[in-house]
Formats: sequence, structure tokens, C-alpha cells
Amino acid sequence: MGLYERMLQLSHQGFACAQVMMQLVLDAEDKQDPDLIRSVGALNNGVRDNALLCGAFLGGACVISYYTGQGEPDEMADPACDELTQELYRWFVEEVAAPRGGTTCPQMLHNDNANKLIVCPDAVERTFNKAIELLEERDLV
Repeated sequence: MGLYERMLQLSHQGFACAQVMMQLVLDAEDKQDPDLIRSVGALNNGVRDNALLCGAFLGGACVISYYTGQGEPDEMADPACDELTQELYRWFVEEVAAPRGGTTCPQMLHNDNANKLIVCPDAVERTFNKAIELLEERDLV
């Protein structure tokens, strides 16, 4: 199953942007972590429909942190974590958000939730791919 088909499958199961991205990461590692998927659900739809920063970007930032962040007391975050997240944000603003009118879900959807079917899959797929690309460029994945 390809990336887009898996995204649609997850979406049909009720998962949204940030959850889809993290499940794709877990799929790649042949892992299951319902607690992780549940917790990043708070980031979906601009932080639970609060018209904040798009969940596609937030999910992408979580993907970067999954590979570069601190996860255990004796572990240090990779110094690239913040830099990669900032680079993803700059890319997201220019390539995904600006053409759609802003960085929040209502702006990107032009205040019409019917646009989710068009805007969200594209934003999630492109942002996920960019996050992975940034990680691959530094041999972090």
C-alpha cells in the first residue's frame, strides 16, 4: 500500500493530520503505540479545532522530534532537532500555507470544512515527505 492510500485508510478510521503522520512513522518501524497516537491527537485540526497552527505542520514537527528529540533521562536531543523544525516551518509557510492564505486551519480551508477533503491530504502528505527528506539529508532516519 502506498503512502497516500495508507493516509486515506487512516483518515477513514477517524485519525487526523498529526495522528496520521505519527502512525506512518510507526508503520515504517513496524511498531504500534496507541498512547503516542492518542496523545498527538491533541494537535489535530489546529490543536483540537482551536484555529491554531495547522496540524499537518505540528505533525511534521513531531516526526522530526520522534527521530531527534529526547526520549529518556539519559538521552540528549540531537542538536539538529530545533534547526530541522525551524526549517520545516519555513518550508511549510512558503510552500503549503502561503498559497492557501495562512497557517491556521480556518485560513487554509477558507473557513469551509468541506475543503478538508482537498487541502488536508495534500498538506499532510507534502509535510510528512518534507520532514522525512530533512531527516534523510542528515542521515537521521
